[in-house]
Amino acid sequence: MKSLLSNLNTRLMIIDLIAFWLFFYAFQTLAFLHDHNFLFLDHMARMNSIGRQDSDLVLVAQAGNFGLIAAYVISWFVANKRNWHWLNGVIVFIVAFTLANLRYFGWGFLGVIFQAPGKIFAVNSIWGFITDAVIMIGIGLLLLLSKRVIRYIDGNKADKNAPDSGKKKPKRTR
Repeated sequence: MKSLLSNLNTRLMIIDLIAFWLFFYAFQTLAFLHDHNFLFLDHMARMNSIGRQDSDLVLVAQAGNFGLIAAYVISWFVANKRNWHWLNGVIVFIVAFTLANLRYFGWGFLGVIFQAPGKIFAVNSIWGFITDAVIMIGIGLLLLLSKRVIRYIDGNKADKNAPDSGKKKPKRTR
């Protein structure tokens, strides 16, 4: 049990959770494009087609779960390449899935920030949704794939393995 717990990396799990959050909401944002004209433009059609509106909203809700799966797959490939333990990604996936489906994932607080770039277009426009989703996916990919972030995650492992923790030895003079 102790060896299993020693494989957990809190830096990796926090960064993965942030990336999973971004992927979840990016995929939900892209899902609004599925039936965009019906969901945002035709109010009378929505009043007469409750079943269609409900099925569209279910699709939007499930798209976020596909975003979590996509983020997990990318995270797994990076962890496999870097020899990080697979359990970190599984724990983050379970936590993210649970928080998202219980509606505790915090979109109400940060959604305004991530929807701001799309405001340069018309309200609820196709380009606004695409812009917001691409920015969120881009930041998520940056968190998962950036060499600087990977060095930060590996930082605690490098500190433990370094014998002199990076200090230079003074030069000898005669």
